[in-house]
This record gives sequence, C-alpha cells and structure tokens, in this order.
Amino acid sequence: MRRAARIALGVALIGSLWACSPALDWREAGPHGVDILLQYPCKPQSVTQPVVLAGKRLDMSMTGCEASHMTFALAHADLGDASLVAPALAELRRDAVANVRGQVLQARPAQVRHATPGQADAVELDLAGQAPGGAALREHVVLFSQGTQVFQATVLASQADYREDAAHTFASSVQLGAAN
Repeated sequence: MRRAARIALGVALIGSLWACSPALDWREAGPHGVDILLQYPCKPQSVTQPVVLAGKRLDMSMTGCEASHMTFALAHADLGDASLVAPALAELRRDAVANVRGQVLQARPAQVRHATPGQADAVELDLAGQAPGGAALREHVVLFSQGTQVFQATVLASQADYREDAAHTFASSVQLGAAN
C-alpha cells in the first residue's frame, strides 16, 4: 500500500477507533518518546505503521482523536538522515493535497518554534477537497521538521463540520522542545 494511503488510513483509524465526545475539551498531549506537545480537543490515542517516505521504509506514528466530527492528528517519523528531510516534507505536502483531491486555499510558511528553519516545504496549508464518495472536505495541515524528524499536524472534517477556530487552535499549539 502506498505511504500516502497508509497515512490517510491511519488518520481515519484514529478518528473511527477512538472517537471522543463531541465537545472540544482541550488538553496538552504528545506522542510517547517525542519532544513535542500539542493541544488536543479530546484524549488522543496512538498507532504506528510502516510507510515508505522519501524512499526509505520506516515506522510512522500517528497520535490523534476525533471531536465534534473533526479528526485531529499528528504524524511523526524519524528519517535518521538529514538529507531525506526536504524530500520527505515535499512528499508529505504533495500527498496531503492528493489524499483529499484538494485545492490549496492558502499556503504560508509554518511558524513552529524550534523547527528546522529554511525548509521550503515546511508549510501551513488550508485545503478544500473531496472524500472518496465525493463529499466536500476541509483540511488544515502543518508540515515541519526538527533534525532528522518530520511532522505533519492535520485537522480533517467534512465541509459542514469543519471549524476553522478549532483547526487553528490545534495547529498553533505545537510546542517542539516542550520538555526542555
């Protein structure tokens, strides 16, 4: 299975397996063993799955949950090789758009403190797209890196359920180096 499809499947699994109450009950959390925290509106759970990213087979972890019919997730992988980071971010960016057959509504440089500076594909994207059945979707994605690690913070929902305020709260809450 293609890496992009596995990431999409992982985000869908998080949303379907660990659905939370509809209320947005914000709390600080992050994946085990990674120096990053985010504000999740529900209790996140984690899954790890093998993927191919920038031509390298590795494990990618996804930590996320669903609240108010929106999925909030952080995907993370350590490439172990700094030369693979830029190609991995570019691939994640292409796949984020392609996975929802999307159109970029807005793109801007990612503003994540302690992230590796100067990565062309370290971006924050607002996307409009379609689910496999054709329903309108909205997605907010933040792509960034630190050292040999790449991250993708994503909020995904149907057009009707998407809350821009919640997506931006999640995206702007990223704290790399939170334990320092």
